[in-house]
Amino acid sequence: MSSRSLPEKALAALKINPTDVPYPGTSSLDTPAGKVWVKTVEPPKRTLGSTALRIVGRVLPIPILRPSKAGKGGDTLLQQAEKSARFAAAGLPVAEVRYADRDFLIVSDGGETLERPIKSAELRAAGAYSPKMLHHALLEMSRVLGKLHATDLVHGRPKIRDFAWRDGQVTILDLEERPEEVMPLGAAKARDVFLWITDLSTWPLSREIAPAAAEMLHRGMDDETLHHLGRLLGLLSVVSGPARLIHRVIPNNRELTGGLAAYRVMKDVFGETELDKSARPAL
Repeated sequence: MSSRSLPEKALAALKINPTDVPYPGTSSLDTPAGKVWVKTVEPPKRTLGSTALRIVGRVLPIPILRPSKAGKGGDTLLQQAEKSARFAAAGLPVAEVRYADRDFLIVSDGGETLERPIKSAELRAAGAYSPKMLHHALLEMSRVLGKLHATDLVHGRPKIRDFAWRDGQVTILDLEERPEEVMPLGAAKARDVFLWITDLSTWPLSREIAPAAAEMLHRGMDDETLHHLGRLLGLLSVVSGPARLIHRVIPNNRELTGGLAAYRVMKDVFGETELDKSARPAL
């Protein structure tokens, strides 16, 4: 990892002396106005998984499977700043953008992410985080996700690490992906729900409240989003059988554990309409 110097305009905005930050990646800085996080632009990269998803998205007639436009390279940091501004204008609790250009995005600190204590029983046993508090925080994050969907916005990649928590308040982080640019809005919302419930279902502690989170999202869900979730569940019903067989062979695989648990939760909460069942792709 190398480093880059912050530009003069960023230094003036933060009222700090010349500073280098790690590149590529995200790092924190202390400023006279409080802690900030500096994200540097990352070059786009293509993985085997992303290539496979692109192929599947072209073959199967289900918009939710289309690969999202991800936030790496080009003007992505400026696009994230613009998306943050739209969230803020809608009254959503998003991290304040302090500076943005094509190379740097600097936002105010919104608190801590709770992924580590949710994953670690040892951290919880140390007494700093109670299961009750963590459950409450996760449900508040679910409520915020439902609120942003109600304003016809989408997060793009809502996972536990993409929300901060401080003094009972949620802050939305990392608005990198833009699925609404490649699929209908209802499909993009359904994708948000699927990713969120899957992430909750991956870890034992958060899995306990995944059904309640799904119910909360269901109460405010529009018909289009529910339709796209039903179509996704139709596909998952086809692949869940083979996935369960594979899971017996590799029971500690987190992706399979989370995916199968999320499928059960979403099937119970959202169900499948007859139209959605008839729309299952022939595999």
